[in-house]
Amino acid sequence: MTEPARLPHEASAPRRRLRRVLVALGIVLAVLLLAWQGAAWGLKRQVLAALGPEATIGSIRLGLGRVVVEDLRLAAPKGWPDPDTLRAKRLTVEAELGSLFSDQYRIGRITVEQGYLSMQRTREGKLGLLPTLLGRSRKQEGESGGRFRLHIDRVELKQAQVDFHDYSLKERPARLQLEALDATLDELEVPRLTGRSRLQAGGRVKGRSRDGSLKLEGWMEIATRESDLKLTLRDVDLVPLEPYLLKAAEAGVARGQVDLDLHSQVKQRQLKAPGKLVLEDLELRSGKGVGGTFMGMSRGAVIAALKSGGDRIDLDFTLEGNLDNPRFSLNETLSMRLAVGAAASLGIGVVDMVKDLGSATGRGLEAVGDAVGNLFGGGDD
Repeated sequence: MTEPARLPHEASAPRRRLRRVLVALGIVLAVLLLAWQGAAWGLKRQVLAALGPEATIGSIRLGLGRVVVEDLRLAAPKGWPDPDTLRAKRLTVEAELGSLFSDQYRIGRITVEQGYLSMQRTREGKLGLLPTLLGRSRKQEGESGGRFRLHIDRVELKQAQVDFHDYSLKERPARLQLEALDATLDELEVPRLTGRSRLQAGGRVKGRSRDGSLKLEGWMEIATRESDLKLTLRDVDLVPLEPYLLKAAEAGVARGQVDLDLHSQVKQRQLKAPGKLVLEDLELRSGKGVGGTFMGMSRGAVIAALKSGGDRIDLDFTLEGNLDNPRFSLNETLSMRLAVGAAASLGIGVVDMVKDLGSATGRGLEAVGDAVGNLFGGGDD
């Protein structure tokens, strides 16, 4: 038996329902696309606003949830030691677009490729890093009544170069250069800098006659200065570190290399940092005008001891103290620990070492303390 033929309006009813569903889906997709485009353009505006008027950009393009900036240059403010505070062949910012509609921004990753970063430590011991960029984030927090938050899951540097100018060494400022630096910093809260941020970094320390290696890993809470960091230096040229080791009037270094292992921990403002320092292939400068001491010890005694000891100084030390104690000086604590250790390593009597420290105006190996103390921001206030 044949079925009765459907009427035209009955046959078209399913098609009409399907058409309505497709139109509704199209409208939803269009709204989502417009919202995504609006969020993406909002991210682009936020990136440009954060970089500020000091930035020059080769090009900028939008991707899926990301902004890619090519050939970035961030000009330095007046008085900065370098023309730029930041350069990057490519800067990529990946964000959770939904967070851009609130005061609680969340960035998944910021990647800086083939970048350059300029840093300085002032004569007062304060670290300077991206002053215009960080200054704007603090201003934005104030304008939002403290509501503004930016959480960054990861900041990554790939094959970067870092210039560090240290003016806290008043007699002879130092300049240290890192190259081929790969580094990651996880879980960063801006601008309050609270919470633990994990850090891993490795690169090359530029020297006059040789390049050494640097490795740094651990965690830190920038706001409270609590940290657990391990630093390793290998085959680092001693000459660029000379301002940390010697007073201006002391005998200089013709050549030498440094190995350092340091485990620095700060908990409830209490520092504990055991370390091992090795100076190898050490040769002091000679000639007219060369000072009579080296690291606070008699130059002649040091030279004689080096000749019999294979041009090498090995010493272990441990730094301990309360960072809130006004009488605690990380530099002075390290100087005395290293003075005794170096004297023992070289076979110089403690009495002679103390006498030589006195002839060097009592400072002695405090300059070595500057190196580690300034590195971790624990120098004298």
